[in-house]
Amino acid sequence: MESVISTLNHEQFAAAYRLGFARTVRFIQSGGVQHELAEEIAQAAWSRGWECRAQLKNPSAVCIWVNSIAKNLLRVDFRRRRSIEELTDECATINASTDSTALAEMLAYCNDEDRLLLVRHYLASALSKNGPGMLSRIDPSARPGRG
Repeated sequence: MESVISTLNHEQFAAAYRLGFARTVRFIQSGGVQHELAEEIAQAAWSRGWECRAQLKNPSAVCIWVNSIAKNLLRVDFRRRRSIEELTDECATINASTDSTALAEMLAYCNDEDRLLLVRHYLASALSKNGPGMLSRIDPSARPGRG
């Protein structure tokens, strides 16, 4: 038994890449992954394989080894995306009553001039986003200086 593990040189790895990259993409797609993401993961797996080629015990199994790297990268990507989606679902909820309460508290600390300036700023912003029809939905008694 040989104690020295032979590693792939640049040319051998490049040849394996040319042969195996498309196979790795198809392997990833077989799990239902879109083509673009499959290509990204395959590229990352082959890059990681190149960086860690000294760990490869059997150079003739480089494609299988890289596919296992790709599978692990896919798992990591799936977990990352799932955690982002979970955060987005929970954190994206905006409670209008909480916003209006916070706004009322903030405006209560302002003097009349600052309050009027803030209201005009946010009213102008709302008008630019929602159009002139926004004015018909504003309660005249809620406008500053009227009451």
